[in-house]
Amino acid sequence: MSWKKTADWYARCLPDPAAAHAAWREHGVAVLPLGDRFEAVRIPDALAHAAVESSEDRVVDLSLTLALEGPVIHDSRGRNRYALVEPGTAEGWRRRPRSAVECLGHGTHLGVPDVGRDRVVPGRPLYWTSAPGPGAYFCRVAAVRLLVRVGAARLAEGAAT
Repeated sequence: MSWKKTADWYARCLPDPAAAHAAWREHGVAVLPLGDRFEAVRIPDALAHAAVESSEDRVVDLSLTLALEGPVIHDSRGRNRYALVEPGTAEGWRRRPRSAVECLGHGTHLGVPDVGRDRVVPGRPLYWTSAPGPGAYFCRVAAVRLLVRVGAARLAEGAAT
């Protein structure tokens, strides 16, 4: 029952929430607009792996679940993770030059997998690294910022050696 409540919360991003539910049933993913209910910080896999100091996706997934305390989507084809954050985060997010990390808000859309999809399925590369639960719709922004700083520092350190 809690998955349905969570799915309903995300589905209400659309004027017709039933459209999101239909997309999840038919395709395993719904494309939702960002900005009003949630935003997403796009974190390249290389940065996430550097922050966690592991080349294993399963280790990174578990580490992000523990560190960010909120929902994270992994796009294994695009090689990015998306930490879902509260609306308004994009306004205060500063993108550093030459950084692929940015907070996506109004005017962008995100493919959101079915709430029950917690691993890659052939032909469907989106899954929840850390699934949301009722009332747990956002990662802690400070934790996301820290993860990004640590990952960037480790990547820079590796490039310098």
